[in-house]
Amino acid sequence: MPPDPLAALRASLAEQLAALRGVAAEELPAPLLDVVVRDHGGIYLIQPADWEALRHEEGGAGRGVPYWARPWPAGLALAAMEPPRGRVLELGCGLGAPSIAAAKAGAEVLATDGSSDAVAFTAHALALNEAVATVAVADWADHGATLVDGGPWDVVLAADVFYTAANVQTALRLLPRLLEPGGELRIADPGRAGARDFLAAARHTFTLDSIPGEDVTLHTLRRR
Repeated sequence: MPPDPLAALRASLAEQLAALRGVAAEELPAPLLDVVVRDHGGIYLIQPADWEALRHEEGGAGRGVPYWARPWPAGLALAAMEPPRGRVLELGCGLGAPSIAAAKAGAEVLATDGSSDAVAFTAHALALNEAVATVAVADWADHGATLVDGGPWDVVLAADVFYTAANVQTALRLLPRLLEPGGELRIADPGRAGARDFLAAARHTFTLDSIPGEDVTLHTLRRR
């Protein structure tokens, strides 16, 4: 039989995921390591082949829904924008498409997510795309002060992050502190009420340009 071209990738993922979860590799759910590589507009993402199977396994183990583990339209739309330059921070990177696009264009990128699994997948996808960036497990609600200390950032990226009211309030407090004066916040959103609430309140601190799309609106906010 021909060799499995993804075997080395799965082995590396298993080692890192197990270390981050603090378990033996044999204890990882099988759908987490049953991965495929897909081309999304010239960005290669590593993703679980059967997201529904992974969701079922994680739910049965009492873990949260792995929303990070599929390429959502907002993330892909954000990655398709003109790449940002300078020091770039992505919040809730998921599979990492926007961070990969920025890193490939030469930006100094920190990709963060509250899920250690997401960070492991993003790290491997960066290597697959021959892009250099830093990754970190960081929940922006819990680790906001650390992200501020690492700044200020020229550009902050966030795709589909306003799915709870708590995220809106956290963003209003945190995001102005992350950016350089004149820095840029790029948000991709599928039309959530939380995004409308955030944008209405953020007009006191930012100027706003929005580009509506079929499924996702791209918002660019610049600090006054």
